Amino acid sequence: MRGWRDKAHEIIAALCRASYEASNRLPNGKLRKRHVPYSVPDTARALVAALGADDEETAKAIFLYDYAALRAVRS
Repeated sequence: MRGWRDKAHEIIAALCRASYEASNRLPNGKLRKRHVPYSVPDTARALVAALGADDEETAKAIFLYDYAALRAVRS
């Protein structure tokens, strides 16, 4: 069974990857030739802070509310 830390790492990676894709993909779907900087989403930053503080309750609250809301908006 996966722990909350593994799930937090997975969500952070997914959010950062989505931000990277949004910044570095052209409208035709190809990658840009030169890297364009991208920002780390606020939800991912909050999860990193929760991991650093070993705060399981805050991380699980983010799993339930913030990340679920982001997935609903994308769908």
